[in-house]
Amino acid sequence: MNHRQGSITGELFTRILILVLGLIMLIPAANQLYRYCKLQFLGIHAMGTVIHSSSSRDWGGRPLIQYEDQNGSLYEFKSKVKTHWFTRPVKGEKIEVLFDRADSSRVIVDSIFYYVIVSLIFMTAGCYCCLRSIWIRRPVEDEIEA
Repeated sequence: MNHRQGSITGELFTRILILVLGLIMLIPAANQLYRYCKLQFLGIHAMGTVIHSSSSRDWGGRPLIQYEDQNGSLYEFKSKVKTHWFTRPVKGEKIEVLFDRADSSRVIVDSIFYYVIVSLIFMTAGCYCCLRSIWIRRPVEDEIEA
C-alpha cells in the first residue's frame, strides 16, 4: 500500500468517525427535544409535590415527586432533571410536571434549560460534526508533495 492509498484510507476513516460522533450527539438530543415538545404541546400539565428531597451530596437535587393524573390516580417518579441547582428541594414544594394523556406514567419535570437549551447545544454540535465529515476540505496535491 503506497502513501496515497494510506492517505485516502485514513481520510475516509476520519470522515466516518466524525460522522458517527455527530450522530451520537444529534440523535439522542433530537429525541429528547421531540419528547419534551410532544409533552409540552400534547400532554397534560400538572403540579407535582416533592415527597422526598434529593439524597445526593451535590448541590441541587433530583427529588421524588408525586402527581395526580386526570383520573385522580396518584403516581410517583424520581426526577431525571435537577430541579434546584444550589439548594435541596423542600418536602411539599410544588413543581410543574408534564405527562402523556395516553400513559400517565410517562412524565417529566418541566425544565426548558435541560430539555431545550442543552438539547439544542448538542444538536448544533452534532450537526456541525456531521456536516464537517461530509465537507472536509481535501488538501491540494501540490500541498502534499511540497
